Amino acid sequence: MALFTIYASSWNLLATSGQGSLGHAAFLGIGGFTSSLLALNLDVPPIIGIFIGGLLSAAIGFLIGLTCVRLKAWFLGMVTFGFAVITETLVSHFDDFTYGVMGFRTAPLVPLGLPFYYLALFLAISCVISIYYIMKSKMGLAFRAIHQNELEAKMIGINTAKYKLYAFVISTFIAGLAGGLYAHFLRYIRVSIFTPANSFEPLMMSVIGGLGTIEGPIIGSIILVAIDSYLPNIDKFLPTIHGTFIGPYLRLLGLGIFLVMVVIFLPKGVSSLLRKIYKHLRSNLKEKKS
Repeated sequence: MALFTIYASSWNLLATSGQGSLGHAAFLGIGGFTSSLLALNLDVPPIIGIFIGGLLSAAIGFLIGLTCVRLKAWFLGMVTFGFAVITETLVSHFDDFTYGVMGFRTAPLVPLGLPFYYLALFLAISCVISIYYIMKSKMGLAFRAIHQNELEAKMIGINTAKYKLYAFVISTFIAGLAGGLYAHFLRYIRVSIFTPANSFEPLMMSVIGGLGTIEGPIIGSIILVAIDSYLPNIDKFLPTIHGTFIGPYLRLLGLGIFLVMVVIFLPKGVSSLLRKIYKHLRSNLKEKKS
């Protein structure tokens, strides 16, 4: 949940600036492969490697942003999706260097269990706090203005291209950092990290939790990771069709229905419902005290 909070927060920050990415797995994978290969080939400490992976993801994000930042949100989304496909193809083609087709074991970052949990939790809290202060700053106000109406933002003197590029670079750095952590958590990495599923997960987490909010990616990560972690336990109670377990298909169906219900009935995400509940409880407490 902590790992996906970092990853989903990176995507949500980009969306807050009026941009969309359908290929964020490219930067997740770049961070993961960079950190893992540096540790494997050059004995770079993984804790340093994950930050180098984040910086490389940000550098590539900067180059993409320079050419594509003036595109509309979903045109940019298609470009990033294409970039993820290209990245997956290149990693597979240069397998002699990347070892991505068969995959390889990654170096331990810290011992699994509580040590890794505390590290992931620390980095997740650090990222969320950093994004919170970014959104409270002048930069964050520019992001929100661009998201609301880019044309009006230009008319009041905001350099929209510059701030959208800032958002893209920061977002890709955080995604690369999440990729390094993810690879060392799994202790294994292969080219499948670039799959479209890993690009759509942060989108779903942000939408379910609350798009454009600080707490949205956290709530969405908790919900989706809980579903993915605990629902497989029901497989043993479900029948099979021609020897194939139907559990995975039911989970995908259930997740799709849940996402549609949230979009229809809670367009501002689960966080909006939690805020209403909190306000209601707070008003009731005030009434009792009075």
